Amino acid sequence: MRLILVLFIILLTDGMYTSGGAADSAGDLSRDQQNGNVVTGTLEELDLKKHKGRLKTDMGKPIYFQVSKPELFERLSVGQQVTVQLDDEGRAIKVIDTPVPELKQPMKAPE
Repeated sequence: MRLILVLFIILLTDGMYTSGGAADSAGDLSRDQQNGNVVTGTLEELDLKKHKGRLKTDMGKPIYFQVSKPELFERLSVGQQVTVQLDDEGRAIKVIDTPVPELKQPMKAPE
């Protein structure tokens, strides 16, 4: 649920939370959804030399993709939450690193 909220905020702020240079803006990603599949998950494998990667969705489904633009993934690392737009042939064409919301400690009632 929090992931959906974070993605919604990203789309509303038009890329305010995207990584510098490594990704296109969130606004571009939402406008281009009809041109491919948009998938969010944890980056589990990334091999820039072989141009291959794998995400694991929140539902545990593995998503394999081809890295056509290695520069999109240079600042990302395995274990990071990302949103990837794939074209019809499974090539990653856009990437957004998904920030994890800061969890604050609940306030204690005065005694």
